[in-house]
Amino acid sequence: MQKNQAQNRETLIHLIKRAIELLCEKNISSVVILSSYKINSVLRENFGVDIKVDKIGRILSKLAKLNELKRLSTNIPKYKLQISKVSSLKFF
Repeated sequence: MQKNQAQNRETLIHLIKRAIELLCEKNISSVVILSSYKINSVLRENFGVDIKVDKIGRILSKLAKLNELKRLSTNIPKYKLQISKVSSLKFF
């Protein structure tokens, strides 16, 4: 059971990583704003995967803390990511 949970978590992290990469590829500015809703819509449109937004939000929050991303002061947590730093993002 735990092996399956760990595998699901790795798959989820991999999907979120791909979604962030896709967001950055399609963005024309040097900064992309990340939110769990935006990542969720990219996952749904490009991979046909529907993951709960709160699950994505928890992973995004850990990712932001680990990489020291600036949080924007909005009701929904959003983080600023320099596109030049995408390749060096740490995912746990």
